[in-house]
Amino acid sequence: MLFGLPLGAFTGATQRAAGRFEQAEGGTLYLDEIGDMPPEAQTRLLRVLQEGEYTTVGGRTPIRANVRIVAATHRDLTQLIRQGMFREDLFYRLNVVPIRLPPLRERVEDIPELVRHFLALAASEGLPQKTIDAQAMDRMKRHRWPGNVRELENMVRRLAALYSQEVIGIEVIEAELAGGMPSMDSMGATEGEGLSATVERHLREYFNSHGDGLPPPGVYDRVLREVEKPLIALALEATRGNQIKAAQILGLNRNTLRKKIRDLDVSVARGGLK
Repeated sequence: MLFGLPLGAFTGATQRAAGRFEQAEGGTLYLDEIGDMPPEAQTRLLRVLQEGEYTTVGGRTPIRANVRIVAATHRDLTQLIRQGMFREDLFYRLNVVPIRLPPLRERVEDIPELVRHFLALAASEGLPQKTIDAQAMDRMKRHRWPGNVRELENMVRRLAALYSQEVIGIEVIEAELAGGMPSMDSMGATEGEGLSATVERHLREYFNSHGDGLPPPGVYDRVLREVEKPLIALALEATRGNQIKAAQILGLNRNTLRKKIRDLDVSVARGGLK
């Protein structure tokens, strides 16, 4: 919520909620994927940039805004403007100091360090510690990474969550980059073992890896997230970014799917996954 919610703004609003502008007062507010912002929110954001003030949801008293705005998007805003999906006046208000971040394929020297960082982050969240062998790392450096750092991070987290081996080799990376489900052999599965049995065995190994101790709190949410995120991403990829069709495939309400896309940080673009 960008602009906050005052106490009693509507029936059931029993607590005051600070908006992002209030939380970022005197600092920087980062707006990710600005190209996906709904038209109503675009209008309200433009008003803040033009007038330097805003009102809370349901409020009437203007509040001065002292916030630096940094916005990012993977979408072509000029094309969205031509399609009537993004306000041209808002674009020029935001496009003061444009910064182009080179795609990951143009800075492959960053990949090993990013992989080590994401593996360490996964380990700090309770996932098993992994390393990538030299051959596998070279293969990752040759990949074009259309989804850039997010795609790399998602794959690294899958490697940490789904594979039992401590050292990830090139055959696993090839399977992941091919876009298919990992083979049972690459996950350490036995012949004829189903997905449920494979997951159970993997989780048993994960619990046993802590010896006499226990995994860090929150393992339930971590495991669900690792399964949900690739499932939703693949459904969106199969429907070329059509959220209505993806919701039908998944058996979810469209609003529920939108919330999961936001909460799980799944990147969506027309024509497929980016």
